[in-house]
Amino acid sequence: MPKAVNRASGLRAEQAARTRARILEAAREVFERRGYGGARIEDIAAAAGVAVPTVYKTFTNKKTLLAGVVERAMTGADYAGDVDEQDWWQEQLREPDPVRQLRLIARNARRIYGRAASVLEILRASAPLDPDIAATWDEVFAQRLERSRGTARSMLAKAGGRARFDAQETAVTLLALTRPELYSEQIGLGRSADQYERWLGDVLVATLVTNA
Repeated sequence: MPKAVNRASGLRAEQAARTRARILEAAREVFERRGYGGARIEDIAAAAGVAVPTVYKTFTNKKTLLAGVVERAMTGADYAGDVDEQDWWQEQLREPDPVRQLRLIARNARRIYGRAASVLEILRASAPLDPDIAATWDEVFAQRLERSRGTARSMLAKAGGRARFDAQETAVTLLALTRPELYSEQIGLGRSADQYERWLGDVLVATLVTNA
């Protein structure tokens, strides 16, 4: 294939990626301001500076757009796979010290929910109204559960006899203590994001590891 064609194709792909990111950012702002039911594709298109058909061509419908907003908020990336593929997530899995690993989990929870707590709440609140949105919410939960199980296995392999619980109980505890609702509650009660991270790290260490 000629180099000029390759360059043109690359430029189109880059432009499409920028447009997609712009639409997602505009959608996040509109969803947060108006909720799922009150958000209109026309308003999202206007905020993104694109035509309405461009939004539909890129995301098909508002449900798919909400799912894209949630995915982008969870990972902090436009195109970079799932949460467990991100460098910052892999860092906590590779961390050899179980106490430090738990504190990295607290750091990651803060990062994720600092970006995603509000859109996750929109997703949760909208789930009873639409089976497709409910399926997306269930998938978010399933992914959180799988990540908690993987982290539990990783931590127990390092903690050995210092672990308070078995893998199943550790995973369930991680899942419960890193809920997005808990982050929103703590921030709503006046804790800063820094305070939430320190608090969660302390609770995870005290709950899951002995002689820390």
